[in-house]
Amino acid sequence: MIHLTAQFCAKMGKEDALYQLLTAILAPTRNEKGCIRYCLFQDQSDSRKFLFQEQFSDKDAFDSHCKETHFTDLIANLDGLLEEEPKITFYDAIEA
Repeated sequence: MIHLTAQFCAKMGKEDALYQLLTAILAPTRNEKGCIRYCLFQDQSDSRKFLFQEQFSDKDAFDSHCKETHFTDLIANLDGLLEEEPKITFYDAIEA
């Protein structure tokens, strides 16, 4: 299983444009084969910050996600919207 977060921070005044791009990929990604969880959050104290929590069944499902048109379109349209590069962090699940 693949577990990751993806953090985005909009430039001041670009929050709505980034919001539109990020929310547009929720439904198509959730319908991808191998997508288990794909949730988007907005920081309560800083509306410029967004966080995806993602789970995919395996590396192939994640790699396929990164090649989907809705994902590549998102990446292509981020220019000028972000304060900094997105931060992607992969995690290992801890079973207690």
